[in-house]
Amino acid sequence: LLSNKYSNLWTQLLYGKNFGDFMNWKQTNELWANTPIGTSGKNLGQIGCLATSISILIERSGAGKTIIPFTPQTFVQKMNENGGFDKNGNLQYGAITKFIPEFSFVGRVSLESKTKSEKFQLINKYQTQNYYLAVEVMGNTGQHWVAVIDTSNNRVTMADPGSNATDLWSKYSWKNTSQFVYFKLQS
Repeated sequence: LLSNKYSNLWTQLLYGKNFGDFMNWKQTNELWANTPIGTSGKNLGQIGCLATSISILIERSGAGKTIIPFTPQTFVQKMNENGGFDKNGNLQYGAITKFIPEFSFVGRVSLESKTKSEKFQLINKYQTQNYYLAVEVMGNTGQHWVAVIDTSNNRVTMADPGSNATDLWSKYSWKNTSQFVYFKLQS
């Protein structure tokens, strides 16, 4: 019971279903960093923050069970097989339901020109309605995506494919949080 193969089970038992191995998935992990992103000439380690964030959300939802093992690498490989990226490496959301039909893209919400409180309220609203959110945190200073894990006590807990930080606005400026995309688990 103490071996690594049970670590995810223990984490969920001790801390709840919101936390698991996926909290440690980084786009630069040596196991998958060199995985190509479509025909863009780039790889997961270079431009894979959104793909890694979505794979975190899928794993958290339990929808990725048909792909064994389910990791950012196997997610991107399936996306590559299903036209999941354009020639520049931009993710094509509709491709996800081709191989994980129960996890579907619903939409995008702009957070431009909103106060910190308004941004939190919108993220919290969708999170508490059981949507799965990936948030863009760099705004006009670059681009980086993280997966939202929880919203409580005016705090957004994230799984960040680029760092070990878990508090969204302690790591990234709330002013640069520009948008989020959200997904629904179909039953």
